[in-house]
Order: sequence, then C-alpha cells, then structure tokens
Amino acid sequence: TNPEVNIQKTPHIMTTSTETRTSTATAMRQNEPKTPKSVIDPSKKRKNETITVFSSDPKTTTPIETFLGALTVSSFLIIWFASILSPVILGVAIYHEYYKLATSLIALSIVAYLPWEIKPLQNFYDEYHTSYYDGVDIVFEGGDIPPSNETDSSNNNNNHDKHRQTFFAVHPHGAFCIGWSLLFTCPTLHRVRFCFSPTLFASPFFRLFSRSLGKPVSASRSSVNSYLANGEDVALPPGGFEEATLTDATIDRVFVRKRYGFVRLCLKYGVAIRPVFVFGEGRLFWNVQGGWKTRLKCNRWGVPTILVWGRWFFPLLPRKGVRLLIVVGRPLILPKVEGEPTKEEVDRWHERYIGELKRIYEDFKVEGYGEEVGKSAKLEIW
Repeated sequence: TNPEVNIQKTPHIMTTSTETRTSTATAMRQNEPKTPKSVIDPSKKRKNETITVFSSDPKTTTPIETFLGALTVSSFLIIWFASILSPVILGVAIYHEYYKLATSLIALSIVAYLPWEIKPLQNFYDEYHTSYYDGVDIVFEGGDIPPSNETDSSNNNNNHDKHRQTFFAVHPHGAFCIGWSLLFTCPTLHRVRFCFSPTLFASPFFRLFSRSLGKPVSASRSSVNSYLANGEDVALPPGGFEEATLTDATIDRVFVRKRYGFVRLCLKYGVAIRPVFVFGEGRLFWNVQGGWKTRLKCNRWGVPTILVWGRWFFPLLPRKGVRLLIVVGRPLILPKVEGEPTKEEVDRWHERYIGELKRIYEDFKVEGYGEEVGKSAKLEIW
C-alpha cells in the first residue's frame, strides 16, 4: 500500500494529495488498457488535497447506457425549448379549440406550482446522465465537500469541520449548461439550491421537470437573497446568456468582468464563494462566432443569441468524444459586512474571485485537455 495515498471509505469519494493523484493516474495509464486520461503536470504543486466525488470511464459504458444517457440529455434540452414555447402552445390550443390539450396544460401548470418534494426522476438521471459523455470527473479542491443531506451539517473530510454556507459560481455557461446540469444531478450536491433563469423556471414544463430531479429555484435577485438569508447553499452560473453567446469550441471564455451582484450578496451574508470551472463545456456544441456587440446587447434584454449545432443528425445532442472535467475550487472566504457592502469592498473581492478562477484554469487545464492542448490553452475574461 502506498502510504502517500489517503483513500476514504466513503462511497464514491476518493481523497488524495495532488502529487499522488497525478502519479497514480499516470501509472493507471501505463498499466491498464483504458482510454487515456490527461494528468496534471507533477511540477505544478497545489497546497490542498482534492476529492473526486465522481469519475466515469467510457470503456466500461455499455451501448444501452450510452443510449439512456442520450435520452436524459435530449429530454433536458427538448423540455428547455418546449418551456420557452409553452405560452404559445397553450394559446394555439385554445384558439383552435383543442380544449383537452389546453386543460391538460393548465392541470400541469397547477401541479408544477403545488408544494411537493417527490423526485421521481432523480435516481434515473443520477445513474445515466453521465453515460453519454466520453468520461466525466467531478473534483473538489481543498478537501472540502458539502454535507451529503439536510441533517448532516459536518463536512465529509478528515477534520469534520462545520460546513460553511457556500455560493457555487459555475463557468462557463456553455450553450445549454451541460456541466451545470451534471452538477444538478450529482448526489453530492442534492441539498444545494440551483438557480435557474426566472423565465425558464416560471414555465410549468421546466418547473415540473427540474423539481422532479433536485432543488431548483428562480435566479431572481429576491429569490437568491431569500435563500442566502436562510443559510442555504446556492449555485448559479453568473455569466448568464452573455457567456452562452460567447461559447466557442476552441476557446474558453467567461463573462464575469461586469458581474458584481453575486459578490455583493455574498459579502452581505458572509457566504463563501467557490469558483467552478467545467473543462470541455464549450467543445460540446459548435456556435456561430462574431457580431458580439449586437448579440450581447440582446442578451441584456433577456434574449438568447446562440446558434449552435451538436450531432449532425440531431443538433440538440452534444458532440461525442468530449471528456468533461468539473473542478469545484477552494472556498473563497468572504467576511460578513455590516450594512451594504461598499463599491471598494465589492471590487476588491470581485478581483480576488477572478484571480481564483484564473488559478483553477491554469492548475487544471492540462488535466482537462491533455498535454498538447492544455499547455497552450488560455482563458478569456470578458
């Protein structure tokens, strides 16, 4: 037994030091006939341990599991589009006197807004959602993960420290938030409130679907304020539609320079921020480039301006052959500010957040993309 490796007995959780995790992964690549995975350059040492809460190997995925994975991904995207069109569908049904259809839609809307906690689709999506991709790894930095359920207030690490309320800021948004959806269905984060677009979450289709999977809430300012004030963990993609518009299959971009609101809220309530980066998100879809000024202006009015293509036979399915590495960074501990945070305080912590996001990208880009691509990969901050 290698004395440097500390593997916890907790199911699905493996804790290692950075150097050991690198050398172990390298040894696996040399000795086992599995799909090669890139590893971190051992010369780049990180101070804290990492915890892998999920790891999938495409070599062990059966064709049936891949099909079921494609089913989960496509259903998410189809319901996303249907949700946008739901008012039109209802209007057309009433206009053409399709009263059974209209009645069904109204009944569905009522059910979507009723208070219930049953999650009938959660286990299915937990099991198969990751099967579609060419490997998925979800890694937490710093040896710190959230409590596994509502009643467990201690971390699953060696120190059993009291859990600190956390805001998970996820980048990049991507065309359809695939990394975000993988985190939403990750058992480790089932207790976290995931904030969705207010317009999208208001739709009965998407509201009913997302509530059957996890703990979705609206990303409206009042809603996020409420959950942070109640001491709950929250997850949000700060880049929004703008970051989706900037998606590119060869360049990683994040839209965060003008995103101060989440930092202000975290200072107000003394909430730690964990930057999250999804390596491979942008490579899942081709997206038309250019025309940024007009497209970003439309985004400010809440209008999506992506024009994407995935698989040739079904554009809404992500491209195959893409491995996803989701890195949840170390907590950035913010103080609780009395009263409203000043502009100087917000600016200072916003810059520190961007610095942490850059560090995560530089530390993990070789592991995420491989030696050849990772060494030259750059993160664009918009």
